[in-house]
Amino acid sequence: MNIATGPAMLPANDRADTLEGRFSDKAYSMLLDRLVRLHYQPLQPLNERELTIELKIGLAPIREALRRLQGEHLVVIYPRRGIFAAEIGLRDQQSIKEIRLEIESLAASLAALRATPQERQALAEFTEALCGESDISRQIAGDAEVHRRIYKMARNEYLEAMLTLNFNLALRLWYFCNQSAPPSTPQPVDHRLLAQAIVSGDSESARTLMRDHVSRDSDRVRDLLFKSAG
Repeated sequence: MNIATGPAMLPANDRADTLEGRFSDKAYSMLLDRLVRLHYQPLQPLNERELTIELKIGLAPIREALRRLQGEHLVVIYPRRGIFAAEIGLRDQQSIKEIRLEIESLAASLAALRATPQERQALAEFTEALCGESDISRQIAGDAEVHRRIYKMARNEYLEAMLTLNFNLALRLWYFCNQSAPPSTPQPVDHRLLAQAIVSGDSESARTLMRDHVSRDSDRVRDLLFKSAG
């Protein structure tokens, strides 16, 4: 089973009908990827004209993409001061955790009820392969893919948009922690019990297992943030 290496999740309705809209979407996806992966460090200035050269995209699409990313809390824009990659802190971690505990567990519960047989089988196979993965970057990407599949299986586009936004913020925290205080020994990413609950249609077990997973991983991020701050 191939585990992809792309980090950030694009919104499910990321579509455009106009040429300018397509360029804006392209700029958005490229900037999103760079922000989540910490190609742009927290509080790093982002110059619009330099970004047009870097991304080979016009100024108007860049500005539209930056406004979208501001709304997703990945960019901050200060009048007369400039544009910056958003800061990362413990307060952010706690706020994201509180939201994700509720919406991720809801998504898992809905996925157990609404997934197709083909989706259930594919999820089980993917989580089995991911459990044996030892490369940290592929572990992170594989975990993101598990969440992405569950969001799709929940069959709720409004929920999926919220899930995607908050997952990207959580993923950025993971990249920050891995950069600041990388684990000496990567731990296996084991979603097999969660996948089995979804396969069997056990919505309450899926809800509980996802909640436990989000809580456990969020607490690990919190501890790593403390470590990097100290």
